[in-house]
Formats: sequence, C-alpha cells, structure tokens
Amino acid sequence: MVVVLELPKNMNQGIKLDSITIELVLEILGEQVLKVTGKELTEAEKVVIRGAWDGKDYSEIAHTSGHGMYYLQQKVGPPLWTMLSTVVGNGVKVKKANLRDILLKVVKKDYFKKLEVTCQDNDSLVGRTKIHGELPEIEHFYGRDEEINSLKNQIKLFKQRCISITGVGGIGKSLLAVKIVEEILFENQDLYDYVIWKKIERFSTIHDVVTELIKIFNLGENENNFKVKLSLLFKELAFRRCLLILDGFENLLQTGLVERKIEFDNFFDTITKEQYLSCTIITSQVPLKEFVYTTINLPILHLKLQGLELNAAIEMLHEKGLKGEECKELIETYRGNPSELEVVANKINRYFGGSIQKFFEYKTTVMGSQFQLMLHLQFGNPGFLSQLQRQILIYLAEQIAEDPTPVPFSMLLKYLKEQLKEVSVSKVMTEMEILEQRSLVETSNGISKQEISYGLQPVVKKYILIDPLGLVYKTCKRTQLTNYVEAG
Repeated sequence: MVVVLELPKNMNQGIKLDSITIELVLEILGEQVLKVTGKELTEAEKVVIRGAWDGKDYSEIAHTSGHGMYYLQQKVGPPLWTMLSTVVGNGVKVKKANLRDILLKVVKKDYFKKLEVTCQDNDSLVGRTKIHGELPEIEHFYGRDEEINSLKNQIKLFKQRCISITGVGGIGKSLLAVKIVEEILFENQDLYDYVIWKKIERFSTIHDVVTELIKIFNLGENENNFKVKLSLLFKELAFRRCLLILDGFENLLQTGLVERKIEFDNFFDTITKEQYLSCTIITSQVPLKEFVYTTINLPILHLKLQGLELNAAIEMLHEKGLKGEECKELIETYRGNPSELEVVANKINRYFGGSIQKFFEYKTTVMGSQFQLMLHLQFGNPGFLSQLQRQILIYLAEQIAEDPTPVPFSMLLKYLKEQLKEVSVSKVMTEMEILEQRSLVETSNGISKQEISYGLQPVVKKYILIDPLGLVYKTCKRTQLTNYVEAG
C-alpha cells in the first residue's frame, strides 16, 4: 500500500537556504530554549546572538545595541554559550565563532522534524512537490556527511538517473536515503514534481512494484502486460520530475529470480533511459548485479555503504553514555554498524553499568535484530546463498573459531578439494566475490600482499556457529567444535 504524507500547512512553502534570517533562527531557537530551560531568551542574549550571526565582535555589537561591551562580553556571553551548548550543542561547545553553523543545523533539524508527520490519506505538498509514501523517521543520525554531499551532487549537478545503496542489515541505507530526500527538499522544494517512497515488502515481485507505481499516477489500472506497464511508467518518469526511492530491493530476490532476470533487465533499462527527468534511489542488502544478466552498460551509480567513521561512531556511543578508549575496540568489533552499536550499547548500559571493559571480560558478541534478520534471509531462502557459498561460510566460521588468523585462499581451496573432490577454481573465485560484495566475508592481503585471505565479522561468525534457527547447517555437516565457547 502506498501512503501519502500530509505536512503542516506552514510547510507548503518550505525553507530556502537564502531565506533563512536571524529572526527565523531566533524564533526556532527560542522555542527550544524555553522547552529545555523554562526561560525565554532575554533581549541582551538576542543582541549577542544577532551580532554573532553577522560575524561581529563584541565592540561592534555594543556600538549598535546600546549595551556596554563589558556587560555583553563578561556578563551575557559566557552563561549564554554554556546554556546553548546544553540546548543545541549536541556534544559540541557553542562559541561565538561557531554559532552560525550550529544554528543553521538547528533550523535544518526543525525543518526535518516537520517533514516526519503522521500519515494521512490525502495528498501533501512541500513547495510544489507531492510526497507519496511513508518515510522512515530519523531519531538520531550520525556522520555520513561525505556520502550525503556526494549523492546530492550526483543527483542535482550530474543528473544521475539511478543510484544503488547497498550494505548489510542495519548499516543505515534507508536512513541515508531519507536524509538525501530531506536535504534536497530543504534546499529546493521545487526540484521535483513527485517524491515517491516505496517500501518493498517480502515476497513482492517486480510486477507488484511497477503496478503500484503506475497507480500513483492513476495509469493502467486494468493493464496486465508487464512491458506495457513499464512503458506507462517510463512516460511518467520521463516527462515528470520524480525522485523515486525503492527501499528494501533485496526482498524481490526471494522468488523466481532466474525466471524474472529478463524482467529486471527491462526494469533497469526503463528507469535509466537518457530521456529521463527523474532519479531512482534503490536500497538493497544484495548488489543489483545479482538481479540481472548484466548491468555493465547501465548508467547506475553504486555505493556500498560501510560502517560509521570513527568520530561519528564515538559521538553515538558518547550519547549512549559509553566512554573510554574501549569505545574504539567496540566500534571495530561491530564494524561501525550503527544499529549493532546501538543494540550492544543498550545491553552494556543495562547489564554492565555502562562499563565496556566489564562487557569485554565475558568475551560475548551481541547480535541485533536487523543483522539477524538479514542473516535469516540469506541462509533461509533459496536463491540467496548457493550450496558452495554456504559451505565456504561454515568452513571459515569453524576455522576462525579455532584460529582467529584470516584463512588464505589456497587453504580454502585445499579444504574444498578435500570435501568435494573436484572443484572449479574460477567458480570459487566468483562465489567469494559475491560473498564479499554482500559483506558476508572480509578480505585482507596480509603483510606480503601476495595472497588474499578471508575472515568474518564476529557477529557473522557467531550466527553461523550458533545457528539460532537451524538454517545454516540444514544441508551441511556440522563439525564438532569442542573448544568453541558460545559467546565467541
């Protein structure tokens, strides 16, 4: 079902960057200060904020305000910066020098909150842009500035027609896509005629997706032919400016993939045609090349999303109340995956009094629900993992449980030849590349850089060895691991 968002009436015009005035900023800031402190900004505080916004020093502010410089600099300024650090600093100490940048973020955040409203059954507008679909809410968002700026440039400046964002479960693909939508609407509400967010449900088909999309435009209600539907969709996306987000594309991989690869080829060919005025963003746990026979000639920009960079991940843990050098080890263990870090931080706070050191003493690995669901889907559904891929992952997990050293490719080949008698080296290389693209294995070349070696994330290793739903070993023989500790 496609839901339509209704935004507050005062959002219809939105906020343009060049229209942000200090008076608008003071209005938004004043509400937040009142909410947190119970007090309103004083006139003297507003004078200092206005002056800092314009880049004036205290003598200039005093000259134009009627207040003495000593009073503003010594009596008003220090407690004002302390108070604002608490209210809007978000972990950063607010100073006169950085006030403008921080207040711009405050205005953005206020705008984004107004975008995240209750879903209604009638059309909504941001500027002249119609919003279709229920965008996920963003409670917290950390880092990703480089990815956001790069993707915005690709969309706005280079007119990129299709972008795929891939990565493991919980890495933040959907939230990054939401952030892109918010940023674009914030900077130019009239860039698109439509913003369409389509969450793809499990067991959907590409037919279902295209059918729902053309229904949005009130086209082809009774049309059953897939190619005709694609033609109708192309006409709308070619002559209207649309930002289309298809979230959870991996859910289309579960049924009849081989039979439907030509349909996926036709679909991607349609949404990347040169006449296109629109842009499609696809989030998926599985690379798009696994859906089609070839994507080599298609103008699709591929972004494989990695974990949060260190400073952003540390900021996240600090907001969760976790401190100390152990934060870096925790981030490395969970590869900067924000959903996994949130889960383990909550566990550490609840069971270990916020002590990462105590948590590490038990040598346990926590798995979040999103990451587990991804692995359930990988191991539990035909078409996700081949028998050879499954056997490789089990071998790596069991080997690394005994010896944490990454496994050389030659050692892997030797094992497979012993188990299978005959094995195609080129087939193994292809399967390893797929597992690497899905972030199910990690690679390293060691000191010599002569032979590639393979490892696993701790959470992937634990899932395979624990096999919580009995999906991993259902067709493979389990090796007896007498020394494996459940928590490993």
